[in-house]
Amino acid sequence: MKTTKVTVLMPVYNGERYLREAIESILNQTFPDFEFLIINDGSTDHSVEIIASYNDPRIKLIHNEINLGLISTLNRGIDLAKGEYIARMDCDDVSLPERLEKQVTYLDENSACTVIAANVIFLDEQGISRGIWEDDAKTHTYEEIRNFLPKANCIAHPSIMIREETLKKYRYNPLQNASEDYDLWLRLCVDGVKIEKITEPLLKYRIHPLSITSKSNLNFPELKQIRTKLTFAWNVIKHGLVTIWLLKVFLHIFRDIYYLIAKKALHSIFKVNWHNNRDLFAVALNNSPFFKIIINISKIIGFVFPVRNNSSLFFFFPFCHVGGAEKVHASIVGCFAEERPWVFFTKKSANHGFLSLFGERARLCNMWFLLKYGYPVSIGVMAGFINRHKHPVVFGSNSLFYYLLLPYLKPEVRCIDLIHAFGGGSEDFSLPVAARLHARVAINGKTVDDLKGQYLKHGGPPFLAERVLLIENYVAVPERYVEKVQQTLLKILYVGRGSEEKRVHLVGRIAALCCQRGLPVEVLLVGDTAHAVDEADRPYCDFLGEIADQGHLNRIYDDADLLLLTSDREGFPMVIMEGMAHGVVPVSTDVGGIPLHLTSGCNGWLVRNNLGEEQIVAEMCWIIERMCLDRELLSTMSRSAYDHARMHFSGEKFCSAYRSLLLDS
Repeated sequence: MKTTKVTVLMPVYNGERYLREAIESILNQTFPDFEFLIINDGSTDHSVEIIASYNDPRIKLIHNEINLGLISTLNRGIDLAKGEYIARMDCDDVSLPERLEKQVTYLDENSACTVIAANVIFLDEQGISRGIWEDDAKTHTYEEIRNFLPKANCIAHPSIMIREETLKKYRYNPLQNASEDYDLWLRLCVDGVKIEKITEPLLKYRIHPLSITSKSNLNFPELKQIRTKLTFAWNVIKHGLVTIWLLKVFLHIFRDIYYLIAKKALHSIFKVNWHNNRDLFAVALNNSPFFKIIINISKIIGFVFPVRNNSSLFFFFPFCHVGGAEKVHASIVGCFAEERPWVFFTKKSANHGFLSLFGERARLCNMWFLLKYGYPVSIGVMAGFINRHKHPVVFGSNSLFYYLLLPYLKPEVRCIDLIHAFGGGSEDFSLPVAARLHARVAINGKTVDDLKGQYLKHGGPPFLAERVLLIENYVAVPERYVEKVQQTLLKILYVGRGSEEKRVHLVGRIAALCCQRGLPVEVLLVGDTAHAVDEADRPYCDFLGEIADQGHLNRIYDDADLLLLTSDREGFPMVIMEGMAHGVVPVSTDVGGIPLHLTSGCNGWLVRNNLGEEQIVAEMCWIIERMCLDRELLSTMSRSAYDHARMHFSGEKFCSAYRSLLLDS
C-alpha cells in the first residue's frame, strides 16, 4: 500500500532566485496528501538554506553528493518516490493552488489515462504573464497529443502527473539530455499509453535565459529535435516496433532537417541568427543556388501550361476561413469582380466560412497543399505561368509564398502587397523583396510610419518609403443610428480568433471578475475562442462560435453595448469598425492604429497595453462597472462611435483606390 497519494518531485540546482515561490505554490495546494521530494543536485548558491527554512513535514530534502545532472536526479527521485502518483515540478515555476487536486481527481476517475498534463501560462523573469503556449493550448485529448508529438513537443514537463508504476517502468533516458521529457512522451505514445491534458492552466511556466529549455534552444534547436527523434526511433526499431505512427516521426525528422538547412543558409547569407522564425529561413533557402536552379527549371512547366488567366490579375492570400483579414481580402477581390481575377490560397484554412465572400466571378484556387509542400517547384511553375501573361498584376497579403515568388517574376510584372499590422512577421520576411514591390498598402497611418521606419533602420533607398500608401478599410455603415435598447444586463461582446496575440483568456478573466463584483453583464464571444479561455472562467462566458453570415453578426452588434479587445498587437481591426458602425462602444488596449480612432470617454475606451495583464483586467472591469452605472454616458458614447464610423469607415473611396492602384499602370 502506498503511504501517500502523490509524490511531488522537484530537482534543484542553483535555483535560489525563484525557489521560494515554487516551494510555496506546492505547500499551498488545496490537496494536502503529498510528499514533497526535493533533490538538491549539488547547488552552490543559497538553495539549500531556502529549502531548510521551511518547517513542513511533507518536505523531504535529499542531497546528491555531486552534481549528477537533471536526468540522473529525476531517476533517483523516481526510485525514492512513495506516492501512487508522481507530479513533476521545477524550481522556477509556479503551480496554481488547485493543480494537484484536479489532477488527482482526473486520474482517479479516468483509469485509462496514465499521464495527465495541464495547460500553462508563460511567465517572464519579473513574474509577468506572457500569454499561452499555442501548441500546448490546442492539444488536449490523447488523439490530439499523439498526432502532434511526431512534429514537436506540446506538453510542459513540470505540468504533468503520472502513475508511479508507469514512470518506474519507463524512467528517463540518460541519452536524451535536455529533451528527456519529449523522449518519454514519444516512448509512451508508441506503446499506446494514454496522455491527456486538463483544458485549463494549472501551472505558470517561467521562461528565462538560464532555464534548461532556453539554453538548449540557443543555437539551432532543430538539432535537438532531430537528435531526440532519431535516438527514440532507433531504440524503437531495435525492438521491432515499426508502425505508421513511427513513420510520421521520420517524416517530421526530414522536415526538421529541411528547416535546419534553411536556418544555416539564412545565417550564411545574412550573417544573423534568426531564432524561431521559419518564414525567414524559407526566404534564405529561396536565395540558395540549388533552389534557384530548381525554380528556374520549373518555370518552363508554368510557361507551357495550357490555360490562361484572361484578366492577368493574380491575388495571393493565405486563408479563406472566418477572420477580419480574410474579410478585407474578399472586399478587395470584390472590387475587381468584372475582371474575373484568379485568387490563390496558400495555406490550409481552418474552415471555408468566407470562401463565398471572394465572389462567384473570381476563379478561386484553393490549392494550398501543392503551393506549400510543392515548394520550390510550385514557385517556379507559378512564376512561369504568370510571366507568360501580358502586363500581369500580382497582389498579396500575409502570404510567405507570395514573397518567395516575387524575385522570379519578370520586371514588367506589377507587384503590390498589403500590410495589415506591423509586428506580425510579414514585414520581416517581405523586407528582402521590398524593392520589387511597386507599391505597399497600409491600412492605418501608424503602419505607414512603421514601414518607413523599418526602411530607415535598415538603410533602404529613399524610393521605398515613397511607395508606401494608405488605403483604409471600410465597413457597411447603416444609413442612420439606431438607439440602443436599455437592458437590465449590459451586453459585452468579443469577436475574433482565439490566437495568442488576442489574449482571449483576459476576456474570460474579465467576465469572471465582473460576476464576482456582482455587475449586471453578459459576456458573449464570437469565434473559435473556447479553447483560449481558462476552464475556470468559461461558465461566465457565452460562446457563440464562428459566424460567417454577416447579417447574423450585424444583429449581434445591434444588440451589444461594449466590444472588448485585449490584444497585445493589432493593425486596425475590422471588428472595431463593424462594432462602432452599429453603435457598440469599444474597450481596447492602445495597440496599432486603434488610438488614431478611439478617444477615451468619447467614442470608446483605451487601456494601456504596457500594463501587466492583471492591471488590464482590473481597468477594463472598472470601465465596465462605470458603464453599468452611467447608462446615459454609455448612450452618448454609442452615438459618438456610430458618428465616427459614418465619417471615417464608409467605403466610397475603397474600391476606386484599389482599382486605380492595380489597373492604372
